[in-house]
Amino acid sequence: MIKLDGGLSTALENNGNKLTTSLWSGELIRSKPAEITKAHLDFIKAGAQIIISASYQLSYAGCGARGWSESETDQALITSTQLAKNAVAQSGESVKVAASIGPYGASLADGSEYKGNYGVRKSVLKDFHARRLEKLILSSPDYLALETMPDISEVAILLELLDGCPIPFWISYSCREGNQTNAGQSFQEAVDVAQVAMAVGVNCTKPELITNLLQSAKAEIPYIVYPNAGKVWDAEVKEWLGVSTTGFAANLVDQWNNLGATIIGGCCGIGAKEISEM
Repeated sequence: MIKLDGGLSTALENNGNKLTTSLWSGELIRSKPAEITKAHLDFIKAGAQIIISASYQLSYAGCGARGWSESETDQALITSTQLAKNAVAQSGESVKVAASIGPYGASLADGSEYKGNYGVRKSVLKDFHARRLEKLILSSPDYLALETMPDISEVAILLELLDGCPIPFWISYSCREGNQTNAGQSFQEAVDVAQVAMAVGVNCTKPELITNLLQSAKAEIPYIVYPNAGKVWDAEVKEWLGVSTTGFAANLVDQWNNLGATIIGGCCGIGAKEISEM
């Protein structure tokens, strides 16, 4: 099993940072870059073998709404990978860096990545992802993390854009009860679409749903799993609400590993402490 990191926003908040803007962790790439590197280091010290960059929430529309120019957004995308590489260099450990590629819904900052079905044309989604992908590929990460994807149709567009990409990538979906993506497609269908990836799986989903999701599908490639802490995201107040449920019980991690998950970590609500204990 390869140990992935946890929620970068959680590590940043645990270190005293306030993440209240629409850019979430991405805001700190320009305002407090050293804090991002520190959060990455926290996960490396906890045993993470792969860390994920702070680029999830970055987009030209989203950054533009915060007053950033397109060139500033370009630079932030490249810097997000470099900050993670800086942490690896400082640690002296053999750790891989994955550049985070969030869904279109993340840029809306209204929780749409947990719904899908955006109601926009394919061309809108293609334009949204194309330039950002180009910059993140140029930043030379070890992997690309297509994560918290709620909708197969968006993944299909990303796969078109990644045709011939020299960097390995994984695809992980945000899912709901009934072994479905958050857009309502079967997890088996979602897995089938992703067979060209290095791994396919689930992230930012309640941990108690993961085992059934993995059991509901058959994949020719490894699974990747990094659930959240089991709370529900409130997009208006920008907080996770409720009580953490199952968490990282050892029996769950064993179940996921036995079902073919070779990369396991955490997402929102999972900090360095939880990754260390995993």
